[in-house]
Amino acid sequence: MKQGFIGFGNLAKAVYRGLKEEKNMEFAYFDLSRKEVNIPYFEEMGHLLVFADVIWLTVKPQDLGNVLTRLKQHDISGKTIVSPVAGKPIAYIEQFLGKEQRVVRIMPNLAMAYRKSVTAFATNQPGNREAMKIYELLGKLGKVVELEESGFDLFTSVFGSGPAFILAFIQIFKDKMQEFNLPGSLLDELLLELTRGTTDYFAQNQQQYSIEELIQNITSKGGTTQAGLEYFRTHEIGKHFEGVLDAARDRSAEMSRNGNG
Repeated sequence: MKQGFIGFGNLAKAVYRGLKEEKNMEFAYFDLSRKEVNIPYFEEMGHLLVFADVIWLTVKPQDLGNVLTRLKQHDISGKTIVSPVAGKPIAYIEQFLGKEQRVVRIMPNLAMAYRKSVTAFATNQPGNREAMKIYELLGKLGKVVELEESGFDLFTSVFGSGPAFILAFIQIFKDKMQEFNLPGSLLDELLLELTRGTTDYFAQNQQQYSIEELIQNITSKGGTTQAGLEYFRTHEIGKHFEGVLDAARDRSAEMSRNGNG
């Protein structure tokens, strides 16, 4: 299967890194400039389209319209278009390429590079063999879930933007830990061990216990954890963090409306 990337930014690099060891897989890309990566580069989009079976639209939302305008000038029948572009629904792509063009919309995150992504999948040709090949391919890069497009805005805020939000929360820990007067690199190592241990704890116990029960297992009555959790709940910090997710979801929805317009 020949994978062609239009644009070769961070997400395209993550997809390539996650799939490059797969058998019978070839890669190439078109971009405004050559990148430092060991795969073929095409200076003309048309040459990439001749090469590729699957065309990844790994561009910024504001650039997608221009890319689709150029795409429709070429014969891409029989090819699969894969779009991870936030806030741009399948209907937006169909306005340029037609409803007959096979389109797969996904919402992954950069953990694809480590085969740890959680990816949403939707297509305008459900059950189509070629579309399902993309579903299977995404399964090699982590967890993949078929989802109605109406759920993509919330999925984007939780799983697409989520890694940045989780890291922002970890940054709060790091800022507080500056009081230890330890090197920043050591603080990063300590926080990494903390998060690894927490996710391992969750992974080992999630089938038997709810998250709330796992929290209770760590909490001693009248202890330090209880004191912190009481502050957390009294000040409704959880609702404030929900606001972060709501803001991201609302922005995705706004982009979708603009895309349809």
